Amino acid sequence: MERNDWIRSSVASTTDSCRLGSYPMSCQLRLRVVSLKAQFRQDKRQGKTRQLVILLGYEVCSGLLHFRLYRGTDFSGDAKDMPLCNLIPAATVAAFVDECGRMVGLPIQQVLFTQKIMDIAPEAGKVAYLSLSAGKTLLRGRKEEAGDNELLCSFDSKRTYRTVSGEHPFLAWCENTNATEVASVLSDMVKQHNKSVALPRLEKARQTLESMMRRSHDQAQLRHGSSPFAMPIPAFLQRMIRHDYVLNDFSLHKVRFYKRPFEDFFAFPGDRGRLAMKGKLGDTAT
Repeated sequence: MERNDWIRSSVASTTDSCRLGSYPMSCQLRLRVVSLKAQFRQDKRQGKTRQLVILLGYEVCSGLLHFRLYRGTDFSGDAKDMPLCNLIPAATVAAFVDECGRMVGLPIQQVLFTQKIMDIAPEAGKVAYLSLSAGKTLLRGRKEEAGDNELLCSFDSKRTYRTVSGEHPFLAWCENTNATEVASVLSDMVKQHNKSVALPRLEKARQTLESMMRRSHDQAQLRHGSSPFAMPIPAFLQRMIRHDYVLNDFSLHKVRFYKRPFEDFFAFPGDRGRLAMKGKLGDTAT
């Protein structure tokens, strides 16, 4: 097996403090939700209202921005009585964090929740983790080792996010367009930001990480010599293997041009639409 193939087949996680050479990159992902009672162009004509949720991610060291937009089912009654999604299921959050991690392409040290986005309350003596593989949150003892693809969670607020209605510039904009156009415009804005701010930093950090992996591999190969036994994976790469989101599914070119579509509640966890009302989404419907 070629060296690069061996590295890429082995790589996937983090050291406790990911300080890559002289370039500090202890990646921290901050999450926030913007929730609106919105009317798109067609809703306005039909006198209907729907919830619009934007899940936002910001990686502190690189400055990378990412988002997902969720369009709720239309509601015909008084907007004050509209059922709302006030918490995002862990499966939805985990899928979003996993995508953010793949776009960054570097180990994520922790995820900071700036609002109460999920239904989880840390207990005394316990630490909260988000499992990207299982799509759920876990509580572990402070000295207990995290499992594969588990990211440390920290919480900046115990307050759930509010759903804004009434006079708001964004709401006025929605009335003249649709969800596809909203997602497209927001995506273009995010891409411009990432191009000028995040991509130069990510390129440098990814190069440093690649260099460290190659050096770790070469040193292990030198120590292994001509032994007929399979070369053991070096300790550095063993730590990296624990989180497979570092596998570079997202090239920097893809990060730059990635288009973020909108998603419907009724097709994804977090649904307040038809499938949730019928109970077809089980515990994932809130």
